[in-house]
Amino acid sequence: MTDLDHEAVAAVRTAQLTVVNAKWRICEEQAVARLAGTAGLACTPLFPGHRVIQVVACDGRLLGRTRRHDDGRTARWVAVPAGTAREIGAYRTPHAAARALARRDGTRRLRVTDCPAQDPVPRESRRTPGHDK
Repeated sequence: MTDLDHEAVAAVRTAQLTVVNAKWRICEEQAVARLAGTAGLACTPLFPGHRVIQVVACDGRLLGRTRRHDDGRTARWVAVPAGTAREIGAYRTPHAAARALARRDGTRRLRVTDCPAQDPVPRESRRTPGHDK
């Protein structure tokens, strides 16, 4: 590969990362919007239909995210406060990780509400016209 080829590959990779980061930000904004009307401590999937990453808010204010981490022996839920990439701990359940984020924020909420994410496009709308057979 020439230097020009390496530069092109690097530029494409940078563009891909920019798009992925933008998608994550948009999904997080949508998740926080879903949680905005929920009183107390609540969580919802970052990506509709996928519970591996949860967005956590208290009274509509973003606290952070929890994500499932499986090391092959045990599965844990890792808590990461908003605005950081630093883990504050690993917990047995997503609710325990959400409560840890609340405690870090100074809130003593025990009950966690699950707000399911709605699929943005109903399955019926995904069909191509003329392919209903």
